[in-house]
Amino acid sequence: MNENEQQDLKMEVSMLVRDPVEEIKSTKVFSHLSSQSPEYADRAVRFVEAIAPILATTVQHFPLYTRHDAHHGFQVVRRLQDVLQDGCFDSGSDKLLGAPEMFLLIAAAYAHDLGMTVFPGEAPGLKSKLDLPVDEWETSVALTSYLRREHSKRGGAYIHRNASVFGVPENLVAPLDWIMKSHNLSVSELEANLRIPFAADDRVLDVRQLAAILCTADAIEFSDTRVLDGVVEIARQTEGGAAAISYRENRKHDCIRDSLAVTADGQVVVSGTFDDGDVLALAHRTFDEMEGWIRGYCDIDRQSKTPRLKIRPEPFLRRLDLPGATFERLGVRMSKRAVIDLVASNAVWRGSTGAPVRELVQNAVEACRFRSHHSSPADGYQPQVKVEFDRAGHTITVFDNGCGMSLRTILNHFLSVASSRAKEPAYATKNYAPIARFGTGFWSVFTVATTAHIKSLAFESGTIPRTGLQFDVSLDELRDYTVFRDCPMSPGTSVTLRLRDDVVIDDIYEQCRNLLIAAAVPIDLVLDGAVEKVPASVPDVTPEMLLGAKINVMEKDGLHTFQWRGEQSGVDVALGLVFRIEDQRPTFRLNAHTSVISRLNRGSGMSTTAVCGFQAPFRSSATCFDLWRVGASIANVNSPQGIVYSLDRGQVLESEQSVKMGRAISQCIHDGYRAFLRSRDVYDPQSIYRLNEESELNGGNVFDQYTDNQLSVAADEYPDLLCFRLYEVNPLRGFGQAVVRHVDWKGLQKLSGSCVVAQTRLDLPAPEGQFRSIYAEQLTAIAYDAATHIFRQEQMVEPLYVLEANRRASMLFDADPTSTIQTIPLQNSPEGALVHLVLQRWHLRRVTLDTDRHQIIAKVQGRWAGALYSRNFESHRGTPYAFLGRHRVLIRQGSELHDHCMALAEHKRFLKLADLVDDLQLHSQGFDPESVRELVKS
Repeated sequence: MNENEQQDLKMEVSMLVRDPVEEIKSTKVFSHLSSQSPEYADRAVRFVEAIAPILATTVQHFPLYTRHDAHHGFQVVRRLQDVLQDGCFDSGSDKLLGAPEMFLLIAAAYAHDLGMTVFPGEAPGLKSKLDLPVDEWETSVALTSYLRREHSKRGGAYIHRNASVFGVPENLVAPLDWIMKSHNLSVSELEANLRIPFAADDRVLDVRQLAAILCTADAIEFSDTRVLDGVVEIARQTEGGAAAISYRENRKHDCIRDSLAVTADGQVVVSGTFDDGDVLALAHRTFDEMEGWIRGYCDIDRQSKTPRLKIRPEPFLRRLDLPGATFERLGVRMSKRAVIDLVASNAVWRGSTGAPVRELVQNAVEACRFRSHHSSPADGYQPQVKVEFDRAGHTITVFDNGCGMSLRTILNHFLSVASSRAKEPAYATKNYAPIARFGTGFWSVFTVATTAHIKSLAFESGTIPRTGLQFDVSLDELRDYTVFRDCPMSPGTSVTLRLRDDVVIDDIYEQCRNLLIAAAVPIDLVLDGAVEKVPASVPDVTPEMLLGAKINVMEKDGLHTFQWRGEQSGVDVALGLVFRIEDQRPTFRLNAHTSVISRLNRGSGMSTTAVCGFQAPFRSSATCFDLWRVGASIANVNSPQGIVYSLDRGQVLESEQSVKMGRAISQCIHDGYRAFLRSRDVYDPQSIYRLNEESELNGGNVFDQYTDNQLSVAADEYPDLLCFRLYEVNPLRGFGQAVVRHVDWKGLQKLSGSCVVAQTRLDLPAPEGQFRSIYAEQLTAIAYDAATHIFRQEQMVEPLYVLEANRRASMLFDADPTSTIQTIPLQNSPEGALVHLVLQRWHLRRVTLDTDRHQIIAKVQGRWAGALYSRNFESHRGTPYAFLGRHRVLIRQGSELHDHCMALAEHKRFLKLADLVDDLQLHSQGFDPESVRELVKS
């Protein structure tokens, strides 16, 4: 919006509304205040006079918003008389609102959006603080984002600094600030932060109730003047997503205008006529949210000593029409019974009878974490979770002394499938990260139980013994109602499961225990009175855990174990390694042919990960050695912030945070590995390379996969442990006499020249038409001989190195965008046949850590899985493709096949690409698939 348009809007605003003082004096609320206290009425007038000019500037910063000025405050005050019971204005009623309360409601109605303005004299400081542009700074993204984000804090602080100007008594500044903030707080936050009342004029002020009253009035403020004239058309013509949202929001108000009323008995009725289905759908969503807010505000009002809200916590009566069309809100219909049967079946929670109890324990821990987060040290809160397994009664009970549940929480979340309390703003703000996610976990208990008996008391009620609620849930009798009965208890929740007859309680105990790695809050597991405390941090990886039943041969085999524990970036890790001492050096070999993996307890030898102490498998970053084959680790991520789970929590899905935590786990493992190397005096590139290589014995040396960002991660996080063995090619020296260099990543960066590696199996003819295969791990000496041929043929001046076939060589090959293959003919002397050795080749100076430059056409999953490389090369077969093992294929640049693959990748036809490469494999085996016939011609 340009400056002229803004000026026109300001003129239209001034023409549409009366003087702010005249408006406030016309309201029933002000008249009642005047009759009670001329002093407070005068303060209210002073307040409106002082705030109106400031609020009028809101349109300068938010020109496409609905009205947030003094006239909006006036409309909110008018709505107060719609939502309050008549007795609130009756001097003979016990519901009468006093003068301080009326004043606070009026002031908050006007001031709740005050922070969205730039205060008088504040502009220079904000320009400097936010580094605002010189031109159009008033609507710059930096400023508007700041005002939106901080407005609930700014308004109250400004009034505090200027209380005398606004006519606000000092003792009312704090309650006014809280009421102003309330429209940005969830119901849970209101309940938690405003439990303790204020006082003024010898009256107790229930600020929590006043906040609920104001929020209710603000929510239903639909009026003829809410939309500024011209804004809808300007928003329609303005490009960008923000303008589109503004257009729909303004049109929503335009189509409803003042067609929202509250009946004498508190029922909300709303009507409107629409010409756009999106706007109508937005209106319905808005009213859905309003119904939820009003239910919460009515809950708060009912908890007050004297309820005052007239408005009812019931669905609105809606008459929203789209002329000329039929608008149905329910696009997808679901059977409630079918959904519950699904989430409470082994189709979701499968393979573990302990998982449902883990879900309850997670809920209990979550309740304790939430209460602890909202408690001050002075409260002396000591969280506790207890799980009792009763063999005789065939029951399991999970107790906690956490935040508990109010009736509203029970109805809106606990008994509502897929309506997690974690979605409430209180859980998503204030630096609190919930463990809960889906709102389905409780229903998993019916895979093992017939009935659940629940007791709960919300801690907001205080620590004085109060009456909680108790009720039963049974899947066999899924009723359309729930009977709640009073029950004396302390704040918290207990859930008692009556187990099915075929369920073995000891199995549940053991599986549940195995799913609890550590305790975010104290957890006691009680089996028939015997108490086991879940450790507060990850346990050590002991020799018993590493070797299991094979520990009895530990001394005979000369095995040793190394234990370490540490933490980093919110992750705790325990590490254990198994090794031998040979020639005074540690080794991961059991003997010349196998590694210590044959002695590991494979049942618990695998590394375990957890979030907030609950086992949650997810991948850590690649490590420099194969930990799984020589030891184990236990890792616990202390915060669930940003972690995304599968529905049954059996897996952590990949997200930005899970990748970050995976890297933190990897860093801890490497810290432990460094400690091991130093303890045995083998912290040098040669020893590290040897040990890393030994850890990959017996199937761990997987190198025929695209390594993606593994090199950049390794270079950033463990360059000292990323070690290489390079055989420097010298035509005058045989392989046995070659100079061998052992370097880490920093040492490698100092080298120049080219490298080759043989990572493709060599098939030699054998008698009777068969073949004898030499695998890549056995080809280093042959590759060295072939490299000497290249060195002579090309008369090379720069060094040429041969590497052994392993993942480290693959990382370097992948990281050179110009890497290629070179085919060397070999004479197989016994049979006299010609065979070809394929060497992968790259230049050290062209290695890049930027994966976007790796020249990868696509990574695919399907009939074939792997990566397609865009490269220049010549194949001895004359084909425009070359396979490097199972999961890599090079596609020759400039070929018709290359153009076809690029086109499929550009259109994201990855399954089609996978099918194509599978057919290329058939072609490489001598078959003739029609799909690739034309594409592979030279």
